[in-house]
Amino acid sequence: MESLMEILMAKGLVTTCDIDPRQHAKFRVDALNSAFGDRDKEDGYNCQVCRNKGYIAKLVTNPDGSFSHAIADCKCAETRRSILRMQRSGLKNIIRDYTFDKFLATEPWQEKIKRAAMDYAKNPSGWFALCGQSGCGKTHLCTAICRELLLDGREVVYMLWRDEISRIKQAARLSEFDSETVELRGLLDKYKTAKVLYIDDLFKTGKTADSTTQRPTAADINYAFEILNYRYNNPELLTIISTELTEDELLDIDEAIGGRIYERAKAFSIGKDRKKNYRVRNTERL
Repeated sequence: MESLMEILMAKGLVTTCDIDPRQHAKFRVDALNSAFGDRDKEDGYNCQVCRNKGYIAKLVTNPDGSFSHAIADCKCAETRRSILRMQRSGLKNIIRDYTFDKFLATEPWQEKIKRAAMDYAKNPSGWFALCGQSGCGKTHLCTAICRELLLDGREVVYMLWRDEISRIKQAARLSEFDSETVELRGLLDKYKTAKVLYIDDLFKTGKTADSTTQRPTAADINYAFEILNYRYNNPELLTIISTELTEDELLDIDEAIGGRIYERAKAFSIGKDRKKNYRVRNTERL
């Protein structure tokens, strides 16, 4: 995009003799920063700072005394990356669809967990956990919390447990002959140190041949403990958890993990009851 100074020069209204080099460079920076982008069409996030370009221009003084500009990521860049990570994991259109307004609370227990989620999003501190019945809106509410934090400019790391634990264990297998790969340490550190971590479907496993739910492996438990224990010891890190396991089931798998979750979190354990599964509420039984 041409700066105002460049347009005036092209029209012969200003010559190079009239131009202050610093002012000329600043005109260029201002022109870049005033332009609009369309990144919001990709992820639904509207940034007033960069006008949805994803970057901002800055004036640079070079070693030889001349002036130019540099391009840097806007502060919204990490927010956009977080949104795209969540979208790639199946949470499409999170800015538009996963809102508190779109969570219909028709039962007292729904109103209670919705109110708690909204309170946490407004004043985030410590951990927040929704446990129990499948299909009762745990992911919707946890994602709605993340949506509010993202819109507030916070970096949120999304961990879909079943997918990411497979990646972690694959990286661990590659390091069997190497004390520890950079990939494994990088994965673990990302989840341990994230300012906001959302673990979706903690300890979600597959089914055996006879349709019995598999227990988490020792490796699953060890890696979960490493991530959660680090965050337990660093209480300034926000942690949001959804899981189909109830309080007792979590404690049965590992008391150290379950105990840390229930000590740190504003937690709700929703009893197993298929009447609470909204995914099948419209089924007509014949």
